[in-house]
Amino acid sequence: VKAWIDGKKYPQMGDYVFAAYPTNPIVTEVRIGDGDDPDAFVMKVARTEHRRKRGILTEVDGQEVYLAPRVPFRAVDVLKIHTNGLVEVRLNPRTEPPISYSGTANSVLSQVDGLVEVTSIQELSLSGAKNSFSDLQKKQEVSENFELYETQHKNDRGDRIQSSSQVEQGGILTSEVMTEVIKQFTVNDPEAYCEKVRVSYQFGEVKKINAILSEDVNEIIFTAGLSREEYDEVLGAIIKVNSEE
Repeated sequence: VKAWIDGKKYPQMGDYVFAAYPTNPIVTEVRIGDGDDPDAFVMKVARTEHRRKRGILTEVDGQEVYLAPRVPFRAVDVLKIHTNGLVEVRLNPRTEPPISYSGTANSVLSQVDGLVEVTSIQELSLSGAKNSFSDLQKKQEVSENFELYETQHKNDRGDRIQSSSQVEQGGILTSEVMTEVIKQFTVNDPEAYCEKVRVSYQFGEVKKINAILSEDVNEIIFTAGLSREEYDEVLGAIIKVNSEE
């Protein structure tokens, strides 16, 4: 790893480079070890993004227009290669279009080219978790830690249904109407599958962490501002559900 770092002219392990608003994405940290995984590889990449503030009504050449100032902010993406082989790219949220999270993830992955054969990395499909969360036969098993609030089912003929239920009502799995809708669409249709879910994870006795498993094969969108402990626990729980039969 050290020889690779030297060749790339990245920061040495243990060093940290602070770049407030870099013109181009820049590697700010490379290290071995992360939490309970002492052999994990971690890289951080900083870049400059912009947020658009609320527009201000302004007169320009005799016309009234809304001008929205764009304010730069420092975003940091994290690449982690777990000891078990799982490759995780944690992206800072974007606020302005065009948005291509998969493109940004591939850009981050390209930073480890030469250390890892990037083209050989296969996408981890989350279809198992999506189907488990929405599987009415597993609702007791899954609902011990998760509540299901939204699903999007589709079949290979192009038919699609969206189901949702209010948080206050306990989610879809406690709704007779919504469970019947899903059942009518999926039962006896081998081509039907779940392509998107929105769930909440029960962290401790009080806090619920929202997560969306999107239409993309391997994308999870989490509640912003999670602590390290919260993030690791809910990600681990989703991966576990995804790997279970």
